[in-house]
Amino acid sequence: MKYNHITFIFAVCIFISLFSCKRGNQKSEEDSDLSLVNITKEQFKQMNMQTGALQEVEFNVEINARGIADVPPQSKATVSPVVNGSVKEIFVQTGDKVKKGQALLSFAGTEIIALQQSYLEISEQLKSLESEFKRQKSLFAENISSEKLFLEAESNYRKAVAASEGLKQQLLLLNMDIGSIIQGKISASAVIYAPIAGDIIRINADISKFIQSSDLVVEIVDTRQLQLYLSVFEKDVTQIRQGQKIIFSLPESSARIYNATVSIVGKVINQIDRTATVQANPASDARDLLLSGMYIDAGIIIDSKTVLALPFDALIKEEEEHFVLLLQSSNESEYLFRKVKVQTGKRSGDFMEIIPDEFVTTSSVVLIKGVYYAI
Repeated sequence: MKYNHITFIFAVCIFISLFSCKRGNQKSEEDSDLSLVNITKEQFKQMNMQTGALQEVEFNVEINARGIADVPPQSKATVSPVVNGSVKEIFVQTGDKVKKGQALLSFAGTEIIALQQSYLEISEQLKSLESEFKRQKSLFAENISSEKLFLEAESNYRKAVAASEGLKQQLLLLNMDIGSIIQGKISASAVIYAPIAGDIIRINADISKFIQSSDLVVEIVDTRQLQLYLSVFEKDVTQIRQGQKIIFSLPESSARIYNATVSIVGKVINQIDRTATVQANPASDARDLLLSGMYIDAGIIIDSKTVLALPFDALIKEEEEHFVLLLQSSNESEYLFRKVKVQTGKRSGDFMEIIPDEFVTTSSVVLIKGVYYAI
């Protein structure tokens, strides 16, 4: 009886052990199955899925750079009053497009009145001073008057001419009508006009605000002249030439790519960050979206190479790793794919460089369209 009891216990242990091994194998098989994806042929057709192989694609060799969109100095203007005064009317608002010579605002003040008054007075004096100068010149020529009186009359006249011209130029800077002033029509206000065409990006004024000649009242930028100003490291700048193509994106829409062309390569290295500035002209479709001061991520194309690649949409990204669905088998009713990790290179447009390995080769068939619906 004791021998039978021991035999029974031994048999039970063997059975438990075998059962545990079987469950362990089943669990291992279940874990491995997590990488398998079954897609029925009906689903494949309905979702417009498509398989394909690695393909040769020409990739650009790029120098990465960052920078901003801005306009050259001659395409921006800061407007200040010539003399002090109080804002009377504002004819534009921030964001408006203005033409060169368009009225921006009017302002009034005692200095505006005083300039007109002084010019009118000196203009009246000029008539008598000119007459006296001509008279003394004639008398001196006939030896009737002394040279001293002639020179004094000449000096007074020329000083008055200089003063009159100076006041006239100030009034012209204020955009005043000289003809009306000579007729005695004095205005208490003056108008500031746009010196260039462009967009109003800042108005630092409001009604009745006292503005001075040192104040920046209105700022205008001609966005049609927007350029890219890219910072390129010293080690790379020697590879950049005028006319090279640039692809760039905007921070808020990094998936969309725009084009530009190198126009100027800087000749000076910044001693702090060891970079040079490369200037580029954006294509017209991109210029319409750019704003002055906007940050840019760019790639300056210096060469090209042929690599093996897949459409970017064929990749599954999990954290910092990439996977593809590799076709394992198919039958009359379904396809069987396995999710396989791949080593990627650089991205160019809609394609991602794939570095072949023992799992994914040039003869491999992967799901290249409809991956989103399969996972």
